[in-house]
Amino acid sequence: AILGTIGYNFKLAVSLGPSAGPFHLVGFFCYAAAWFDCVFTVMAFRIAKMFGVLYATVAVMFVLVGMNFQKLMSDAKDSTDKTGDYIAGVSCLLVSLQCCYLLVPIMTGRGKLV
Repeated sequence: AILGTIGYNFKLAVSLGPSAGPFHLVGFFCYAAAWFDCVFTVMAFRIAKMFGVLYATVAVMFVLVGMNFQKLMSDAKDSTDKTGDYIAGVSCLLVSLQCCYLLVPIMTGRGKLV
């Protein structure tokens, strides 16, 4: 439900353009998803450490994306400052690479799930 709400807000922002307003509520949804991922991290470490590391990284990613939605990592007065976008993007890239790395041992049965 949280990710669907974030997607709905993106659809609204794309249709409204620059007059869409701030995304503070979407940022709080990301914080809630980070909290849920912290709980999943504890459960995942019991299965395999690799899953625990992945969920911990996803939790950090959601915190960074939420902070980016609230403009906490870039200058709110300067519209050309993309620092928060870059930081959130790199965290999403890191999670994507971890997921790709995790697919190989799960799909092929080769490798270790430490």
